[in-house]
Amino acid sequence: MAIDSEADTLELPPVPEFGTGRPRWAAQRIHPRRLSRGHLTQWARLRAWAVAADHPTRGKTVTARATGLGFGALAAWRTANEEPRLLAVAAGAYAISAWRAGRPVPPTEDELKRRVLLGVQHLIGDRPAVFVREVYDAFQTRPAAAHLDDARVRAVLTQCGITIHKTVRISATETGRSGIKATDIQALLSPAPVDTPSGGIDAGQPDGKGAVEPAEGAVEQPVDRA
Repeated sequence: MAIDSEADTLELPPVPEFGTGRPRWAAQRIHPRRLSRGHLTQWARLRAWAVAADHPTRGKTVTARATGLGFGALAAWRTANEEPRLLAVAAGAYAISAWRAGRPVPPTEDELKRRVLLGVQHLIGDRPAVFVREVYDAFQTRPAAAHLDDARVRAVLTQCGITIHKTVRISATETGRSGIKATDIQALLSPAPVDTPSGGIDAGQPDGKGAVEPAEGAVEQPVDRA
């Protein structure tokens, strides 16, 4: 999606978990790790269906499903012995279903922002800051940001809430250029603290501020309820 170079819009396509090269193409490649993940996903689904953990009549359901799986396995074994070619067809069909089940889930915008923050934090390392030029060069070597120029990488950083200071000091000899401070990245990655009341005040009850305490030595007068 093309955007104005000055727009503060996150323009990092999701980097695929499997394959290399252009993200959209690499995500469609058949990769052994994707097949392995799909295989584990399908077995987990089959196991969850067989144990019927949340079924109201679990005992009868587990028995019925286990019996069905047993008959299905017996039928598959007999068919494989009689028609070995069907075994190859079944294996191919299972590989296709595993490849589909292992499809990577696209990350959300918040997850992409966190990846950017973690990437900048990795570039900073133990230093107090990093020059923004170093961030530009590092991002543009990645497939997901190779199409972005300096202005668009800066827009991505701004969209992630990163403050770019006019001058930062890294060491005695490295200073005077624009950059990003490590403290800013740590603050963005740290969860915001939750404000809690200091005292145990019930909802709808006054907190006692402004209450007038009785004078010392005063005697409480009885109230006539007649």
